[in-house]
Amino acid sequence: MNTLRGLGYCRFGLAFLLNFASLASAANAPHLALKAVERREVKLPIDDFSLIDQDGKTFQFKNLRGKIVVVAFVYTTCPDVCPLITAALRQVQTHLSNQERKNSYLLTVTTDPEIDSPKVLTGYAKRYGAELSGWSFLTGDQATLKSVWKNFGVGVKRKARGLVDHTPLTAIVDRHGVLRFAYIGPSPDVKSVLGDMRFLMTAS
Repeated sequence: MNTLRGLGYCRFGLAFLLNFASLASAANAPHLALKAVERREVKLPIDDFSLIDQDGKTFQFKNLRGKIVVVAFVYTTCPDVCPLITAALRQVQTHLSNQERKNSYLLTVTTDPEIDSPKVLTGYAKRYGAELSGWSFLTGDQATLKSVWKNFGVGVKRKARGLVDHTPLTAIVDRHGVLRFAYIGPSPDVKSVLGDMRFLMTAS
């Protein structure tokens, strides 16, 4: 695939909206998408939200309090960045011990609800071998998702059907519902994510 052409689907084209930092527009600096993943230590409370999981059931974020939660933002028709993020999360899940799985949870939140229905998300999860006992794939109506995106600082811009620009964020939320680590880029380092999760598991 031509790398620059692929950037049109899932690039760093939107400002990272968290109040502690921002990203330059890929339209003005497309080379940003070629950089290594950026890891940031942050402290951002995440509001409770309710979305729909891959089984069509209501999923409430507050039910994960007490667990370390890794949240990634992707869409299923993305051909470049999103598959890398999802594959990295699968590796994270694979390397968690049984006890660590009890103390953590993975979430994938769509940035394209027009296409990503529960049925589509189920197929996407199966494609990556996700173990759904500890990983949910979420969708919902545009207004609800927009609120979630904003809370996490994720910018989303629909270009056309199946074509979305969005901030490629993988976030780690502590047991109190506070975003503590933000990975911005196409393939977060599995060892680093595991290290941050384990750090938060042992923190008070």
